[in-house]
Amino acid sequence: MTNNIAIENVYPEINCGSFYSKGTLGDKFDVYADVYKGGHETIASFLKYRKKGESEWVVVPMDSIGNDRWHGSFTLERIGMYEYTIEAYLDSYSTLLKDAESWYKAGEPVETDISRIFSILESARKQSENNERQFLSRIIDGTKNMSVYEVLSILNDKALRAVALKYQEKKDLSTYKILRVFCDRKKATFSAWYELFPRSQGKSDSVSGTFKDVESRLDDIKKMGFDVLYLTPIHPIGVTNRRGKNGARYANKGDVGSPWAIGSSDGGHMDINRELGDIRDFEHLISEAKARDIEIAMDMAFQCSPDHPYVKKHPDWFAHGPDGKIKYAENPPKKYFDIYPIDFGTSDKNNLYRELKSVVIFWIEKGIRIFRVDNPHTKPFDFWNYLITEIKEEYPETLFLSEAFTRKPVMYWLGKIGFSMSYTYFTWRNYDYEIRDYFNELYSDEIKQFFRPMLFTNTPDILPRSLAGKNRNAFIIRSVLASTLSPLWGIYSGFELCENQSMGDSEEYFNSEKYEIRKRDWNAPGNIRDIIGRLNLIRRENEALQNFGNLRFCKNDNHNILSYVRYTRDLKNVLIISVNLNPDETHSDVIHLPLREIGMNTGAFEVIDLLDGSEYTWNSYSNYVRLIPGIRQAHIMKVITQDA
Repeated sequence: MTNNIAIENVYPEINCGSFYSKGTLGDKFDVYADVYKGGHETIASFLKYRKKGESEWVVVPMDSIGNDRWHGSFTLERIGMYEYTIEAYLDSYSTLLKDAESWYKAGEPVETDISRIFSILESARKQSENNERQFLSRIIDGTKNMSVYEVLSILNDKALRAVALKYQEKKDLSTYKILRVFCDRKKATFSAWYELFPRSQGKSDSVSGTFKDVESRLDDIKKMGFDVLYLTPIHPIGVTNRRGKNGARYANKGDVGSPWAIGSSDGGHMDINRELGDIRDFEHLISEAKARDIEIAMDMAFQCSPDHPYVKKHPDWFAHGPDGKIKYAENPPKKYFDIYPIDFGTSDKNNLYRELKSVVIFWIEKGIRIFRVDNPHTKPFDFWNYLITEIKEEYPETLFLSEAFTRKPVMYWLGKIGFSMSYTYFTWRNYDYEIRDYFNELYSDEIKQFFRPMLFTNTPDILPRSLAGKNRNAFIIRSVLASTLSPLWGIYSGFELCENQSMGDSEEYFNSEKYEIRKRDWNAPGNIRDIIGRLNLIRRENEALQNFGNLRFCKNDNHNILSYVRYTRDLKNVLIISVNLNPDETHSDVIHLPLREIGMNTGAFEVIDLLDGSEYTWNSYSNYVRLIPGIRQAHIMKVITQDA
């Protein structure tokens, strides 16, 4: 049946409501829709919402913002899933009042129209109670001897119209389908990650570090301002087909293998590499990190070494070749002889899914609430939909980071089916136009509702060409960009030391830590630890850097300089950021601010550079900047005063 009132172009609505939007605890969740009908009657539109599982709706009036577009909002006050919809119906009270006012101005009698309006008020009085009934009685009884002009004035009272609207008959009622938004905790949208190999935190490059050694690094990590410590896999490592240093096909005696080749005679995904410690040591690490406001994130890699207990107990969970042997992992032209990929198409799929879910729950019960998921794009979508839905039903505060460097639609689909955040193409976006285009896409109205970009400067798998063989300035550039373009950013340990030696022409690190223990001097000359700490402090002290979408790029002519503005919704916190993308040359340019978009006038205003404390007076929307490598690679300028 066709309704007389149309509701369409609802935002946000992802894939016709098949997926939920994402929100953050404490945020205002905005909903927009086109709501209209034929004829001249006035309509009323309402946003209705409730926590999933609750029976009662909270009803919020929507405001008309022009051209049949309506807006409403509600605050996300609890972690978990919310439902929302839009309801619209004929506003008989407002329609009659509007007509009466028009007739009155034209000199026509309006007593009959006013009588019909009071019939609506009388009906509302009978339905209402207490304060509302008393309020309506005062209006109805108090206007009996007033002039038409006075009565029309009182009937226009906003509070009166709201009460009338609440109780009047809902003629031509139209209700939209139920949509959903999941409210995550703040770390899903604002956090700084530090990745490390626990075995490399000791004092030797030949003896594995332990969880106790990781504890000794916590104060250092805290000083740099990171609040999430992501550990590479901590499970037993396979021996069969173990790879040697730099990923060599065969390991030599003493080679420690890749932590992602999970499983040995000591156990599998619910066990700990004995060289790191035991479960009590791990729980103690979680506790010590928490005492410093650092949360431990675990790597979740659903793959097995040939020695994993699953291989013997559930051989049908793995694909077999024509020779009957289990097939090792391949990513042409790479071959991973030390890893067996799980066959998610197994006929025993239900038991497999339940087992992998139990792995996640095991670590949740040990205190883990953040998982970095290895290569989720190589597993079926329905598995992740099952796993994340099941986990978030019971543990809604759990977060999942997708490490999917793959095709864009696949990355986005993983975001839609539930991943809290995702790695991005930032690693390969270096030129000004690349960065502009990419982040304009990520922060578009469509994408930002389900995809939260995590900007890692580097990973154990990726030493980007923007850093390989480059100097300290290049590392500063990438840290400024990553920490200010998104509220989610991270580094893999060694970045702060500006490690830059690659394996030939590839993006692999030379002497990759994936295959050996790395001993480091964390205070080595040339490090940028203080700069990273400063960036994280700036992020914590400026709300403009803690949200998605509030990014506008500035116009300028020199392509070596990228400038952009970050700002809060109320415009009380505005940052102007300029970065010299060239690590070797001084560059200058005139920056044109998007004044209208950030609510600023063309008068003079004061800014302070949060990186070095320098203060400047800017005079209009065009201002000169000069950025000198080794002295000032970037500006992060905060607007502190503005002339009226």
